[in-house]
Amino acid sequence: MTGANGVVDLASDGTTLHVVLRGAVDLAVRESAHDVWAALAAGGEGAVAVDCRDVTFMDSTGLSVLVRLVRDARAAGRAVRLVGASRQVTEVLAVTGVDEWMRVQGVEGV
Repeated sequence: MTGANGVVDLASDGTTLHVVLRGAVDLAVRESAHDVWAALAAGGEGAVAVDCRDVTFMDSTGLSVLVRLVRDARAAGRAVRLVGASRQVTEVLAVTGVDEWMRVQGVEGV
């Protein structure tokens, strides 16, 4: 699913739901993430792996994508792993304190 300059891809290998964010993660990406929200709402077993290594920009709406991913996955009893994060993402997480919130939620790799 493609936003104006960013992309959110979704895949599953049967045990893990893989969410890959690339480019500018902003309002356009959040609005194109319907399949991600549907997959999380459908439940299922296994972890959710979030890959942000190719994110070049993230604003507050992009940050809300990550927060919603973690919140919805944890509410469904799924483990969450951050498998890659660009410098842009790690800075936004640290400045906002969301990195600490993610650790409290049990997110691995933060």
